[in-house]
Amino acid sequence: MEIYHTSPDKILEINNNGMFGDVLFFSDNVYFMTQSNDPVVYKMEVSEDSIIDVRNLDSESVIVRIAEYLNINEDDAERVLDGRDTAWDYNGDGEADWYMLQLQAECAKEMGYKACRSQDEQGVVYMICMTDMLDELIEVPQ
Repeated sequence: MEIYHTSPDKILEINNNGMFGDVLFFSDNVYFMTQSNDPVVYKMEVSEDSIIDVRNLDSESVIVRIAEYLNINEDDAERVLDGRDTAWDYNGDGEADWYMLQLQAECAKEMGYKACRSQDEQGVVYMICMTDMLDELIEVPQ
């Protein structure tokens, strides 16, 4: 299946310095969340068997990281990891919630998946750790 990422600028490299580390967010349709006058749309091919739903994420090491970051117990951290709860439910802020999305993508990668499928304000979202995957982004002419 094809999924799409929209960027305010051309992506020339992938690093861990972004708001979400090396994680990019994709949709199964093109949408624009940037005020750029010249946004860049990318597509990427992923197979259904390389995608894990957020509700199926499971990693003791990621649960521990969430628990420590949000100062909560591991049962509650597991609820954040699998999307039943968000950082907001545990007095987190927007930055904490974004970090939880990054950890979900990292967990999917740790479990051997390319993408983690979840929901956001736009609908279905695919989160992918993109280190060493720049060549899989294909620019879509606009």
